[in-house]
Amino acid sequence: MAINNNQQKILTLIEHRAADIEMIDNNLLMEKAAVAMAIVKLRETLDKLEGHLKNREFQKASHVGYDDLAHHFVYVQRTLAGLQTAAYQKEGLISNIAQKAKAAYEDVAPHVDQKMQMVEKK
Repeated sequence: MAINNNQQKILTLIEHRAADIEMIDNNLLMEKAAVAMAIVKLRETLDKLEGHLKNREFQKASHVGYDDLAHHFVYVQRTLAGLQTAAYQKEGLISNIAQKAKAAYEDVAPHVDQKMQMVEKK
């Protein structure tokens, strides 16, 4: 199947932005890993809190809740903010390519996603 001129322009623009796509892809992967690590810490703290409650150690439970749990919850929020920023960068790049190609966002996004998957496999 032949590629039409618009698709060719999209693919060419994507190739010109390959370094940007790789950077955004790496940022998304790093931010996703940070969120996963933050969730693990939050779960560990919740387990600790649950243990204190089961053992009727209410003062210790309160301390864990106000200190560790609050800290890890904020950490999850911060890592999610980083992930959101990386996702916005991707959306901005797709919008920029779409604008230059005079194409719809929906026509460009799958090609960028495919390029990102290729970068991931390196």
